[in-house]
Amino acid sequence: MATTVHSQPLFSEEMLFSQGIRVGEFAFSTHDARRSNGDLHETSAQDQALRTLENLNIALKTVGLDLEKVVSLMVYLPEYSDAAQVAQVLEASFGKSAENCPATTLVGVSGLEGGCRIRMDAVATSSRDREAFRLTELPMARGSRCHGVRVGNFFFLSGVDAADGEGNVLSATTIQSQTTEVLGRIERILNAQGLSLSDLCRTFMFMPSTDYRTGYGEARKKVYKGIFVEDEFPPNSGIYIRDLGPDILLRSMALAYRGAKTVVTSPKVRKAPGSFSQSVRVGDWLLLAGQDAVGFNREVEAEGDLAGQTEATLQHTKDILEEAGGTMDDVVKTTVYLVAGQDRSRFAAAYREFFNRYSRSSKMPAGLTVEVRELAPHCLVEIDAVAYLGG
Repeated sequence: MATTVHSQPLFSEEMLFSQGIRVGEFAFSTHDARRSNGDLHETSAQDQALRTLENLNIALKTVGLDLEKVVSLMVYLPEYSDAAQVAQVLEASFGKSAENCPATTLVGVSGLEGGCRIRMDAVATSSRDREAFRLTELPMARGSRCHGVRVGNFFFLSGVDAADGEGNVLSATTIQSQTTEVLGRIERILNAQGLSLSDLCRTFMFMPSTDYRTGYGEARKKVYKGIFVEDEFPPNSGIYIRDLGPDILLRSMALAYRGAKTVVTSPKVRKAPGSFSQSVRVGDWLLLAGQDAVGFNREVEAEGDLAGQTEATLQHTKDILEEAGGTMDDVVKTTVYLVAGQDRSRFAAAYREFFNRYSRSSKMPAGLTVEVRELAPHCLVEIDAVAYLGG
């Protein structure tokens, strides 16, 4: 049974997202530095990062957890130049105990709600079967203090790019070479845990422009050849953001699972062979690929209409969930990527109306919106979803 976070001191968009949800062995919570009334008192990235961590801790404590239980942390920054300051805050906050550091990924997006300079998206666990791991010979991306965290059979990886320990890209200068290097590093991390690329169950690929889309796709196919059949590539989100640091063309965050995986495909939703599978079920969890408004024959539904594309995107999510035996009530977390410069209220109205129509509960999933540079051609919104099918 899911427990929803509700804390008076925290800012809430309860008509769109809950402040957090705990279900099974995991809790999902996303926060920034805003007070309950939406005001921002801190101006520097460092101070906002500290306040964000305080808010995240408050949220987790309402469901019996705290910051030390965080195992995965996505950090969104509208100004990637703030990354160094934020990384220092994270190191000070999680550096007291190496085994308690989370898998961490920093990316530079195009914008956040409320004028915030930082937003943190966390996964925490109640499980004691947890350990952080690190390969001494392999560089880590900025902000990361470990290469990943194992929780039971799940392996949460920190963001991986092609840079050295100082953040410099010395040899892999094209998107093809960086894609090959990134996937090679992920494979080395997994191999050290007795796993391989075949154990991936979810990937996120962040790039600064759609100009790199083709080269990235070609390189990934070559790496995956012989590991996955084309219809069973891991569920993926390819997001085009603002910045990853000088010369870095790709940063990937991945999730792996030791055990049986089942690919779930709805005949009502287009397939993307050679790109991603629609979803993978591992245990009681359904991990969906990022959904957009692209329909059959690669035609974009409701082109130019944010509300219409939100409806179409959520309909694809619903269809995949139903194929897995679930409903929209089983969604515990979403991440919504909006192309920058749109009227967010049009998305919000369509998103809420869809959940009102197809959910029995009035409680919304945890989640957030971030503005990004681009998505798939002519798409205005993409939505990631995690569902819990354990009852």
